[in-house]
Amino acid sequence: MKKKFHIYNILLTNGEMLEGIRVEGALEDHFSGVAVSFFPVEDANGKTIVLSIFHIVRAELQRIEEA
Repeated sequence: MKKKFHIYNILLTNGEMLEGIRVEGALEDHFSGVAVSFFPVEDANGKTIVLSIFHIVRAELQRIEEA
């Protein structure tokens, strides 16, 4: 079965816009409980960065890819 990757543009609380952020599965699936506040994602260049639920203002789904 192919993995689905969701590609988002994410606005952070500091005003920074992260474009082309690649997440395996839907973004909301990574925040299933109160204990989860940090999670790793890939930027458009393939670099891993860690996001916090408390710093995300808005996430716009751009597309879904299968790999």
